[in-house]
Amino acid sequence: MSAGARSVEVDFEAVTPQRAEALRRGGVQLPRGSERLADPRAHRDFVERRVTAVGFGLTEGGYLLYCEGLALPVLVPESQVDLGVTSAEPLGAFIYPDRDSALADLEARGAEAGQLGYAWYRGAGGALIVPTLFSPATTPRIARTMLEVREHLAQTTQRELKVLLLTLTGTKVLQGVFSRVLRVGTEPAPRPQPRQEGVSGRAPASQPSAPQAAPPAPEPVPVPAAPAPVPGSPAPSPGLVQALSGGNPTSRVASVPRLPQDVAASPHVPRELSPNRPISSSASQNAQIQADIQYLQDVGATNIRVNQQQITLRNSQRVGINRPDLQFDYNGRRYHVEYDTPTSGRGPGHQSRIASNDPNAETILLIVP
Repeated sequence: MSAGARSVEVDFEAVTPQRAEALRRGGVQLPRGSERLADPRAHRDFVERRVTAVGFGLTEGGYLLYCEGLALPVLVPESQVDLGVTSAEPLGAFIYPDRDSALADLEARGAEAGQLGYAWYRGAGGALIVPTLFSPATTPRIARTMLEVREHLAQTTQRELKVLLLTLTGTKVLQGVFSRVLRVGTEPAPRPQPRQEGVSGRAPASQPSAPQAAPPAPEPVPVPAAPAPVPGSPAPSPGLVQALSGGNPTSRVASVPRLPQDVAASPHVPRELSPNRPISSSASQNAQIQADIQYLQDVGATNIRVNQQQITLRNSQRVGINRPDLQFDYNGRRYHVEYDTPTSGRGPGHQSRIASNDPNAETILLIVP
């Protein structure tokens, strides 16, 4: 490596035996690589390195995985989870393109192995590397959090939340009811030392875009990879995630006459202030809104304002002196978010005023203790 050259981290992926054979027949002989270098668990797309929170499904019978870079949570059916498996062997380091091909090869080789095995494949529309079975042997951090979230669910009667979900293979959008989301432990996942290459070496593998939600929402903008989460910070509000996917959990309200002070407000749009402003004396609400702002920035929302007077889409005009907790533009719509406690009861009043000032806007009411 020449002096001053920058190094890059490289993700190695081993091709499946079928692909290797096809290449060999075509005259391409792949070099023999180190199994350790191609370990899927060291890849940046490995689900354990991308997951930030886990939820347990009540009606769909599965777990929610909130992952960096994905606008929607990923549903893992309970049939793909066994929290009692503590020892299993992978077929190899190769990564199958989908679950069906991974299971087919796993079944064909099962008799030879003589023990419980699993295989790696690309799930969630290709955005994640996942095992055919989630367990303490394959995804220990996720499995531990799955156990914890079930225990929490059994001990609480938290209000149910409707969330728009993606299947693990990214082929179907589901509407499910979930009532608990728990962050994954903040301890770092085991990670081998990355191989360092010069700038002329192989570039890091790109991450495919997350699949898009179905109508009625307009097609979402491409979702960029999110930065590493801040330890201890909340996951994005499920109600916010659902609303941006086309299924706002907050029902619309009828418009009421506008307040005189809102009608008299100057249409001049005030300057945008720092989004780090508090919205209340509640530390949990202030932390939650910052997690939601990070999520909004990741999915491409713009014109984000916190605790500022109400304006319309694309800074068209000021329409009220009321101050929604959070407002932003996304996919050609203006959204307003109000954070309330379970006992405040002020949310519907805030929603009515917002809707009267701008009937075309969406309002999302979130309960944060």
